[in-house]
Amino acid sequence: MSKILADNVRRLCKEQGKQMKDLAADMRIDPASLTRALNGNARLDTVQKIATALGVSMKSLFEPLDDVEGFIRIRDKVYQFNSREELHKLLNEN
Repeated sequence: MSKILADNVRRLCKEQGKQMKDLAADMRIDPASLTRALNGNARLDTVQKIATALGVSMKSLFEPLDDVEGFIRIRDKVYQFNSREELHKLLNEN
């Protein structure tokens, strides 16, 4: 579970243009403490601070990512999809 948490935190930081040290600063903790939390068993209050600093729910930090996301052009229109389900839906509708 800690790998999912760490992967999601890193992904969200990248999406938001934050470095891990920026996240730690937003949380008012030492960057080394954040690294330890992501590489071990993070405490509940630490996970809450991470979620708050990233502007997401705690639940979303533990949801595994779908391994498919991207854009597809069908005819002359471009669609974005974030899961296999969305991709299949797009393909079936068009």
